[in-house]
Amino acid sequence: MRNKALLLTLLLLVTTTATADLIVPQSAASRILVPAAGSGPGANGTFFRTDIQIANLRNAPQRVFMYWLPLGASGSGIAPVALDLAALRGFVSEDFVASVLHQTGLGSIVFEGVTETGQFDSNSRLQVTARIWTPRPDGGDGTMSQTFPAIVLPGSTSRGKTIFGMRHSSAFRVNVGISNPAPITQRFRVTARIATTSVDETDVYEVTIQPRSMDQRSVTGLTRNSVAQVLIENITPGDVGDWQAWASTIDNGSGDAWSQVAFPNGPSQ
Repeated sequence: MRNKALLLTLLLLVTTTATADLIVPQSAASRILVPAAGSGPGANGTFFRTDIQIANLRNAPQRVFMYWLPLGASGSGIAPVALDLAALRGFVSEDFVASVLHQTGLGSIVFEGVTETGQFDSNSRLQVTARIWTPRPDGGDGTMSQTFPAIVLPGSTSRGKTIFGMRHSSAFRVNVGISNPAPITQRFRVTARIATTSVDETDVYEVTIQPRSMDQRSVTGLTRNSVAQVLIENITPGDVGDWQAWASTIDNGSGDAWSQVAFPNGPSQ
């Protein structure tokens, strides 16, 4: 797999001032979450890796701490990996989890700009893109992949978030994932529902997610061929922390997939 530094070409506004002219994408921030990343085998002969680019959009050197939030276990004891980026430079790896973080399996990643002494740096301006990809399982040329949008932290702490448009049938399965970057244990209720004029079918389960970890599992209780809606409710007693949810539809034959990130149902609590 290839890891390399990238020289970024930045767009500048043509004005008489210089310092405020940089066009910064909305996703540029000091803390960014990639909700799903991994390196390991999947179903039907697939082997998934994560291709990540991280860019420093600040006109100054930037140190970045990268935290691994593993599937099914707390990542609180996993030390961050540090990356130093020159001003207006970037870094990319086609197998980021294995080559840079030295991890395997599935998890989430938090990118955080820090000072030289490791303290949070609110002036950092990071931008991250990510896709999960696999060589074609049939041995043909090329790859198959799905993108996961990077999410600025802190995110919404709404008690409920929803996902629409997940295809479910004998040919497609639905996975639901929840990332908990907060330092507290949180509990969630997941409801997947297919509702048409002739059918109303639901699958409900609850899951406890440890601090700085994530969960992803297949929806198993739906039998109909249709489009599912997914509701994720944070049922943690008391105050809740950051969390993010998503769902993916996966082709059972090829491994091809697409994903949707959950959006809040109402104001944060």
